[in-house]
Amino acid sequence: MFDLYDLLGITSIIDSVKEKIGITRKEYHPEEVTPAKFIYRPATLLEYIGQERAKDLINLTLAKIRNIKPIHILISGTKGCGKSTLANIIAHELGFEITWTIGGAFTMEALQKFLVKNQDVQSPQILFVDEIHNLSKEIGEYLYPVIEDFILPEGNNLKLRPFIFMGATTEKNMLLKKFAPLVDRCGADIVLEQYKAEDIKSILKQYNDKIYHLNIDEEVYDILSTNTRFTPRIALTFFDDFVICQDINKVLSAHRVIKNGLTTTDITILEHLKDVKKPVGIEALAMIVGLTKVDFQYCIEPFLVAQGYMSRTARGRILTTKGDLLLQEVK
Repeated sequence: MFDLYDLLGITSIIDSVKEKIGITRKEYHPEEVTPAKFIYRPATLLEYIGQERAKDLINLTLAKIRNIKPIHILISGTKGCGKSTLANIIAHELGFEITWTIGGAFTMEALQKFLVKNQDVQSPQILFVDEIHNLSKEIGEYLYPVIEDFILPEGNNLKLRPFIFMGATTEKNMLLKKFAPLVDRCGADIVLEQYKAEDIKSILKQYNDKIYHLNIDEEVYDILSTNTRFTPRIALTFFDDFVICQDINKVLSAHRVIKNGLTTTDITILEHLKDVKKPVGIEALAMIVGLTKVDFQYCIEPFLVAQGYMSRTARGRILTTKGDLLLQEVK
């Protein structure tokens, strides 16, 4: 029987990494050796680190679904904070089958296919739409009676088998503007907040335990937890890079991180705000660093504002006192 990982060369790659840092399979007891994995995602709420308030609401929602009625769920948060992972966990905790799709690619044909499947199978179903704010107007409005009363808008009195509708979004304000009735029909509005440094550290340690089983200095965890924008996806990417090169400074340099997770792009934006000494529009700031307005607004600005380096005003973005002090530190 061939080992899939050996065929792919993954086992040898992991072994070579471990050998470089003085760790080989021989140093482990046989029962401690696990196959190399590409990805680890927590499968239960107990494994899902941080977001305690969100998990409290999820536990209440799971209890209502199990004992009372279907509850539709909306999960909102920044990119890379664990929305899709949480959706998978909810499905696992309920024992429901989950159908995944993405808002911008979700068609009426795909929706109808799911509804037919839901009528035919006996197992409970979840329809999960990631980036739900990108749904077409046609599908968004079609869903209103479907998820509220489990009937079709055509008025043919066909009663649909109940299911759980779940959406995830990075742009809740946009979703509310486009589909406020859809949001209203979601009985559980789960908001993922910014992680704390200790949460990121725990996530990295759990990841190491599940994937690499390596002895990592505590200092490395500390540096990564404060320089990856408190975002699990970014932290895990940096951790993989560290495993490869074993040089945390090289990792930060490769990702252009200057201080506290801020990159050269962030510093350029803050320096421009300091130089002009007046509010600047997001179009101008985006142009300065070669980004689109959308990329700036949804990838760069939230972190700078959340960390207090930049502030929004009616006239534009301005540098804060904290941002000014940071620029003096990185000179």
